Amino acid sequence: MNLIQELEREQAEKITKKRKLVDFAPGDTVVVSVRITEGERSRVQAYEGVVIARNGSGLNENFTVRKMSYGEGVERVFPLYSPMVEAIKVLRRGKVRRAKLYYLRGLTGKAARITEKKRVLAPGTISATATSEAAPEVSKEITGIIGIDAAMAERLAGEGVSDLTQIAGWSSDDVADYDAKLGLEGRIESEDWVGQAKDLLAGKPPRAA
Repeated sequence: MNLIQELEREQAEKITKKRKLVDFAPGDTVVVSVRITEGERSRVQAYEGVVIARNGSGLNENFTVRKMSYGEGVERVFPLYSPMVEAIKVLRRGKVRRAKLYYLRGLTGKAARITEKKRVLAPGTISATATSEAAPEVSKEITGIIGIDAAMAERLAGEGVSDLTQIAGWSSDDVADYDAKLGLEGRIESEDWVGQAKDLLAGKPPRAA
């Protein structure tokens, strides 16, 4: 271990002694208590939102929290080991399949909600499972998209794509990547899979073929 790594380890241990580092992942809803200094006064501000990414490692690790404020998406990056972060509290565990949830930036309302991960409790407790956050009342069946039949859905599943929210969150680079992987020769863009997925998530009927 070199000198820099040793210093980082010592600093991390000092911070962990002051506050417990909770286990959280992208998709979880958290409340981050941050100390704000204004002149000679300081106060603790609570920032609640969904973790959309964790980056880096060791003392340099950080995480991004996204929330909606007056209809606009607001994101803030917090260093995990910052002395200004007083506490991190997990409110809900999200059920997601990605390590980065940047696709949420293009969604609003119900479509941007994340289903809460169910948790089995020990026998004798009040409830056998934790309650789930209300999910969008729309079909998640990707075969509702024109151009995706059962065979194509199976091919997409092989690439880790099995949900409308995943397709709705594709960027132009994602579209080009999957188009090349599946040998579709521009079909994803010409058939507007991303737009169709967004429409279905918004509760609109499938487009006519």
